[in-house]
Amino acid sequence: MKDKEFYLSAEIKYNCVDVVKMWGTDFELKVYSLTDTDYEVAENCIELYGASKPDLYAFEVSLDDELSYDYMNDAIVWYANHIGNPDMEVLRTDPRADFLHDNLPKTEI
Repeated sequence: MKDKEFYLSAEIKYNCVDVVKMWGTDFELKVYSLTDTDYEVAENCIELYGASKPDLYAFEVSLDDELSYDYMNDAIVWYANHIGNPDMEVLRTDPRADFLHDNLPKTEI
């Protein structure tokens, strides 16, 4: 990981679980719980997803932020380590449908 210093914002002004920021910049990574909310992708944002059963996350940054592409992945890795889940899988697509399918009760015919 590049040498960047991330931290969790004490002020949550969005309807999300956490906001990861980077010292000395305007970078913000919004973290949403997909297991606790009805997350919908916001306009003008880049989103990635995180899966670590039983938790599912959506990570979102604004396209208006020039640092979005450069720091998003590093911020997700930092966040996964911060919450004690360094093996979190980062995905490009929403994992909710797959997760629900994998957890449906098995029926015998």
